[in-house]
Amino acid sequence: MYEVPRCAGPGCGRPMTRLGTGRRPRYCGPNCRKAAQRERDRLAGAEQRRAVQLADATATVTRLRRPLEEAGFRTSVRAANVYAAAADPVDVADLDQSLAQLRLAVDELAALARDYRHAADEADEADEADGRYRAAITASGPNRPG
Repeated sequence: MYEVPRCAGPGCGRPMTRLGTGRRPRYCGPNCRKAAQRERDRLAGAEQRRAVQLADATATVTRLRRPLEEAGFRTSVRAANVYAAAADPVDVADLDQSLAQLRLAVDELAALARDYRHAADEADEADEADGRYRAAITASGPNRPG
């Protein structure tokens, strides 16, 4: 059965008449052609912004990984120092100093962990958005003009 060609303009879908010769038209007129071009430009701009966001978030995650590991190590060392100072009944000042150092180390670790988590979440969101964009492009069909 013969299927009537329809306009490929965004939101149009009007049936189109085919002229006797030449290539089959994709759009019913210049307005739909221009609307399709604007939609492609909008999607391309969104993809570019997502790519920049993904690159920035990935760079931040990479930059924070080593400092986060080091802060975790320093925190564990400070905790061990607190334990050692608590076990020594002679020097109470050493315990207070060890506790202060542990608090600072924990605060540093918490700040780095929050920054790392935020960057990792941004990278995941950008990656998911990229997948949705690719699905939308695939759904629009390979014969759309580019």
